[in-house]
Order: sequence, then C-alpha cells, then structure tokens
Amino acid sequence: MRKLFKNKEKRKQFLIFSFTLLIGAVFILEIIAFPLMYKEPSSKRKTPEELAKKFSNQFIFDENLTEQEKDFLLQRGITILSYYYSNSTKNAFEPESIVNSINSQNPRGQLIMEKIKSNETRVELNSLRNTIVIKNLTYNNLLKGLCDTLYYPPPDCSSFGE
Repeated sequence: MRKLFKNKEKRKQFLIFSFTLLIGAVFILEIIAFPLMYKEPSSKRKTPEELAKKFSNQFIFDENLTEQEKDFLLQRGITILSYYYSNSTKNAFEPESIVNSINSQNPRGQLIMEKIKSNETRVELNSLRNTIVIKNLTYNNLLKGLCDTLYYPPPDCSSFGE
C-alpha cells in the first residue's frame, strides 16, 4: 500500500476517484430506494355498484361517510344530513323520524343521514342545490333547511312560502 501512494499526485487522484465513486454510488442507491419506499395509500375505492347497494335500503348511518360516498350521493341528487351531536344532546333532538318520513315519500330515497359525535350540536345539509348549517335545532328549522336543499321537497314546504 505504501508503494502505491509514494507519489503525492497519484494518491490525490486515487482519493478524488474514490470519493467520486462513493458519491455516485450513494446517488444511484437513492434513485433506486425512493420509488421502493413509496407506498400507495391503502384506501380502497368502491365501485358504483357497491355504493348503490350500500345506500339502497339504509338511510341512517352511525359513522362518517367517506368523501367518495358523499360525492356519489350528491351526484345522484341525494341530500346528506350530517347530524353532529354531543352525548348530552343525543336524545334531546332526533332527526331520524324526519329522515324516515321524507324517504317514505320517495321510494328511491333522497335524504341520507350520518351521525357524528361532536362537541356541539348542529345539522349540516349538503346537496347540489344548497349547503345549510343549522345550529338552533328545532323541527321547523330543520324542515325549512330541508325545503331549501331537497330536490323534491315534501308537501309541508308549502307552508314556508316556497
């Protein structure tokens, strides 16, 4: 080894070459490793048939709907009622009867409800027609909000001067 590096110029060239080779190897390994480290998100997309089956007979859900599910419903003219409730107010106001009543008038169903635990009690109504947030939950306020968001409002909406 001593003989190999007697000349300072050759030693300098060897060190520069070794350093260049090491840096090149790191870059090549980095190029190979990064695509291998990337992992596709594991959220599964449901087919329209699966979504249609899920919403064909059930209109009230005790879980948050996914963005894909909400988009699917909105594109079909269905209004989404998001009921945010705290533990103390869950039984004080129950919009389930209104949901069932409206869906009984339209066999296809035009209103889907999701129940979401929250710190405050409120209702959000989303449709392609409108988006409304109701914080003062009463039967009349909810019915008025539904009249403004549903594609086929119930006959009771005539009392609100629609």
